Amino acid sequence: MTSTTIQKVQNYQGSNTFVIKMKEVLRKYHGLTPKQLEAVEKCLNATAKVDMENLPEGLKRIVDYKGENPFVKDIAAKFKQYGSLTENQKNAALKQIQKEEDKEKTIRMNWPTIGETIKLGRKVGMQLKEKYSLQFNPILIDITSLKAVSPKAVLFTGKMTVKRGKVCTCCMKTLTDEFSMLTGMGKICAGHMRVEYITDASQVDRFREDYLKRVEEIGEMEFWVPKSQIKKWDGATEAFLRTI
Repeated sequence: MTSTTIQKVQNYQGSNTFVIKMKEVLRKYHGLTPKQLEAVEKCLNATAKVDMENLPEGLKRIVDYKGENPFVKDIAAKFKQYGSLTENQKNAALKQIQKEEDKEKTIRMNWPTIGETIKLGRKVGMQLKEKYSLQFNPILIDITSLKAVSPKAVLFTGKMTVKRGKVCTCCMKTLTDEFSMLTGMGKICAGHMRVEYITDASQVDRFREDYLKRVEEIGEMEFWVPKSQIKKWDGATEAFLRTI
């Protein structure tokens, strides 16, 4: 209750002179006495007069909200009544408003991206693991199409990569031993992918066929990726996105 009350005082935009004075006390001494807290709480619970013309930007976005989200509307109503919000209330309302604004600005499309590959961050990989009931976090993805672009994220479809290089196609770790370099994957990741690993070099072709079959079994995945979570992107579409 103490921290909540202090946050309300810090964010107070009403006209109650006592609460305004306590706001100054907080700035100067970084705290209030128990009696001050009790008194200010009574003031905060009373109907407040708020100067709507000179609100900070964040609070103004909440007050001016015209959408239908019941949570944001409730928070706006509380602010208009009491003249203050906790940091949690303010941040949660602003988060919902931002989601709606991003959705309105989302551009839908079906842009083919055959041959392009992206490296995902761990968080997105974990989400794909859960969504598609996998035993590993997909990291390196051959994207097949670009479905949508919002101010902060991109919607892709794609499959596990079939490209081979110097890193594991599953976990992106550097390949060091002979078999992993031949197959493009380490033994542990092959187990997670449910592809029988090789015991000698003559089984490389069989492993490759089994891996490609497994990629098709997993199939095409659809996923939103925050732009900050795209660790690496090889393809022309990345340049195209910069123009949107």
